[in-house]
Amino acid sequence: MSCLGVESGSHFFNSMGMDLNFSENYIYNMSKLSGRKLSALIQGFPVRGVDGELSQEISSIAFDSREVEDGGLFMAIPGFKQDGFKFVDDAIARGAAAFITETPIEELSSLNLDQRKVTAISVKDCRSALAWVGAEFYDRPSDRIDVYGVTGTNGKTTVTYILDSIYRVGGQQSGVIGTIRHRYGGVNLAASTTTPESLDVNRMLYEMAGRKIRQCFLEVSSHSLVLKRVFGMHFSVGIFTNLSRDHLDFHGTIDKYKEAKKGLFRDNQVEKTVVNIDDLVGREIAGEFPENLLSVGVKKNADVMAEDCSFSDDGSCFTLKTPSGSCEIRTHLLGIHNIYNLILAAAGALQQGLSLDQIAEGLCSVNRIPGRFEKVPCGKNFSIIVDYAHTDDALRNVLQAAKLFTSGRIITVFGCGGDRDQGKRKTMGRVAIEESEFTIVTSDNPRTEDPQRIVDDILEGVPSSAFQGKDYEVVVDRKEAIQYAVRKAQPGDLIMIAGKGHEDYQVLKTGVIHFDDREVAEEAARGVLQGD
Repeated sequence: MSCLGVESGSHFFNSMGMDLNFSENYIYNMSKLSGRKLSALIQGFPVRGVDGELSQEISSIAFDSREVEDGGLFMAIPGFKQDGFKFVDDAIARGAAAFITETPIEELSSLNLDQRKVTAISVKDCRSALAWVGAEFYDRPSDRIDVYGVTGTNGKTTVTYILDSIYRVGGQQSGVIGTIRHRYGGVNLAASTTTPESLDVNRMLYEMAGRKIRQCFLEVSSHSLVLKRVFGMHFSVGIFTNLSRDHLDFHGTIDKYKEAKKGLFRDNQVEKTVVNIDDLVGREIAGEFPENLLSVGVKKNADVMAEDCSFSDDGSCFTLKTPSGSCEIRTHLLGIHNIYNLILAAAGALQQGLSLDQIAEGLCSVNRIPGRFEKVPCGKNFSIIVDYAHTDDALRNVLQAAKLFTSGRIITVFGCGGDRDQGKRKTMGRVAIEESEFTIVTSDNPRTEDPQRIVDDILEGVPSSAFQGKDYEVVVDRKEAIQYAVRKAQPGDLIMIAGKGHEDYQVLKTGVIHFDDREVAEEAARGVLQGD
């Protein structure tokens, strides 16, 4: 496994902090030590300098000074809003035995570290260091269980849930870390981010290993790859779903976004790879990382394919073609996009030697995935579906899937999140109008932005041939927008409520409120039934 490059002039130190002054490509290395000595945590990782002892035991690691424990190691990570170095004094006051910083050692004299008996370690990149020492602290857990890393713009959550289903029918318990929840061995945690910080990922993998869980399905976001949350991890299988525009508020350009996704395969030890080669970027990845590869496709000739696809309002049917044989799959999941998710998961399981019979049973047993093309019970002669689609490509996929089994109109309710990629708003507006008979533009999670400003950005994508009142309407309040859609629906129609999916909250400028599209839609439908 490759380490970070070492810049010219780097120094390395022995366990007593003495400058060894080796050549610039030398990596600090030593035999494995028992316990959690500081010297053991940084072994193999390039450091710029050390002030203090490396022989002390480290009780815990924290990147928030408020969570530092006596004898702990504080990671002073430069953040987007504040630099963790500002909280070193607070961490020391709370009992930190050592800290890691990007600040050069020669600039730390004001901290009086000798008198306080605290060790400082200077590194080039604190985020990589956090991933490294976190993995060492928890005995490199990704080496001890099979980790499936799933990346791509759309489908990550669904693929992890399908993989979990495949293993469950074989009687195995798995861990799932991702957008909806982090769950394993009776633990069920709310997810604040798709991919947690590296320290938390390593802790959860460590706990899984302790519970004899043998595999984990991990959603790997582009943010997490740039922020080194999975840096240096060992992946038994890496899966790429697809790539379309998203998160350009963070990455800046589509090329940087693409390169971030490739980082899963470039910057980690990935034993086996699964790639959707119907996707242009997928073909690039397959070309760049061809070893131990299973390609997946519906249109292109691939190792694992779906053929003879058919769709209904109850699900989908297709022939799964693999190097191990072929079989018919009948699934409750709807749409061509979910067939891609199913065959990607099937290929991942094949890479780990699971039988085609177990894989087929797992694919057929998948029922509901929260907020992913999820039907809302409404008791009426029209349908309501909630989906997490929040990119133009995902929105087009779910609307085209809905058309395959909808006899009436598609009525779409959607908005775009605030403080996020503004460029996709116009495109999503155009897709909604093109793929729906009627569109209701509303709020999503406006965050600190003015909801009307976001709506105005969306409306820039509306074709000149579309007219307000006839083809679309604006209802800024999301609850009122959903209620409006339900009142407007006629027999045979389908209401697609897109953007928030499983989320049970809404982020406003004034704070976070409880808001669940499914609850609001079901309540609105009951009101229609009662004639309100």
